[in-house]
Amino acid sequence: MKTKRNFLIEGIRISNSLINDIVFMCETRMKETYFTREGNNKMTFKSIVVFILNFVKRSLQLELDDFFNGVNGTNFEVTKQAFSAARQKLSPTAFIKMSDEIIKWFYKDTDFKRYKGYRLLSIDGTILEINNTENLREKFGYIENQTIKVARAKATGLYDVENDMILTSVIGKYRASERTQAEELINNLEQTGFSNDLILFDRGYPSREFISFIESKKIHYLMRVSNAFLNDVVNVKMMIK
Repeated sequence: MKTKRNFLIEGIRISNSLINDIVFMCETRMKETYFTREGNNKMTFKSIVVFILNFVKRSLQLELDDFFNGVNGTNFEVTKQAFSAARQKLSPTAFIKMSDEIIKWFYKDTDFKRYKGYRLLSIDGTILEINNTENLREKFGYIENQTIKVARAKATGLYDVENDMILTSVIGKYRASERTQAEELINNLEQTGFSNDLILFDRGYPSREFISFIESKKIHYLMRVSNAFLNDVVNVKMMIK
């Protein structure tokens, strides 16, 4: 039986394989001309990805100094500005692809936990506080009072309750519909493959249209609903039949 340590080791192996794959690099750089001439440059595709995966906890400059000095023991300086410029060459899809590959392996090759035969999943959303710049306010939206506008975004995740894993997630506009984001997550899940799933929803999700969408996917679901909504549930069932 595989342990969490084995899972971690395999996840690292899959990530390392992708990071060293030139096809993966070509697919996840922002322009074809990026990362074509590495030479003695430490700001390579691989080093940027690995540094970001380290999850910076201290000040950015301290983390950069420790990381890049540790590459080969030299005093190679990478400034915050240089790293920020290099990071713009990397598409965020790199980390989505890495996550997807690990998730595919996990559900294909491991004896993952189920709840009474179901892969028990839940969908829920949250509001994110993001960097309060004009570009992000225009992109995602904002809250405001009499004196200030503050950037916000809405994120929704699809979470495996028994195995403590996020299968897929989405970040969108602050006023994005939770149901619309949930539909996107379910469509993403369909691409990787259903596995006798039972999806849990809170009381903010029920609607006739959304239930009809879930029924069309032929997956199991459980929702908290108000008593007043029960008539709508019955009507949807009758409409589908």
